[in-house]
Amino acid sequence: MLCSSCRKLLLLLFGLVSLNLARAQYELPDEIFHRTLLMRNGDELSTGFKFDQGNRVYLVTARHFAKNLPLRNAVVQVWHGNWIDLPTVRTLFPASKDVDLAIFETDQTIEAPYKVVRSSEVVTTGQKVWYMGWVAPFPRPRLPANMPDTSRPVFPEIPSVVTVGTIVAIDPTRPDSFGIPVKGGYNLRIAPGPIVYWSPVHKDYELLGVIVPDERHAEVSSISGIVPQEVVRTNLMRAYSIDTLLDAILGK
Repeated sequence: MLCSSCRKLLLLLFGLVSLNLARAQYELPDEIFHRTLLMRNGDELSTGFKFDQGNRVYLVTARHFAKNLPLRNAVVQVWHGNWIDLPTVRTLFPASKDVDLAIFETDQTIEAPYKVVRSSEVVTTGQKVWYMGWVAPFPRPRLPANMPDTSRPVFPEIPSVVTVGTIVAIDPTRPDSFGIPVKGGYNLRIAPGPIVYWSPVHKDYELLGVIVPDERHAEVSSISGIVPQEVVRTNLMRAYSIDTLLDAILGK
């Protein structure tokens, strides 16, 4: 039987190795993961993404997630090991009802906004991207009661889906959208998770857009034998460009 100190060390090493493997595989900065949240409104679950504009933080999610919430002072819940209430200031929607997004303005501010470049300047076919989102809450494993607290969690929460893809289609009639190939569809809950790319100009990861929730084409089905879930059956995941979020926030 392992001694108490050995068990602590193994737990710590497991957590650090898991973290390093995840980061090495996808090469993404921690900030992207911290900005990608699981949100709840009653029984409705959806991925949310923290987006900053004008030094203010906005929460981007699916339009259907916000349909029964007030336009001002709505309260949603976000997952951080348990459900935590998050008050919002107002709820914004894109001008077109065909755009399945809702944007919650919060009273949070940020000193160093994440870099955003208009997609018309950077979207090209063949471009490598990373996209991510949440399917369900995943409680962290319990640590021994006598294990010392650390400033960094041993088992950090990261989105349950993190995938590398390639842009293969840009809609000429809708330059604010593009397509990424997927196999057999995707879980509706990962939308509208963020899509990022590496900018060779700025030498940094930048936000390119978000996954289209596409609720109208979702069906209760199963992917790879997993329990039935809401799946958007498609071989081409559609995405809204960052311009769509900017225009909604700026009232265009």
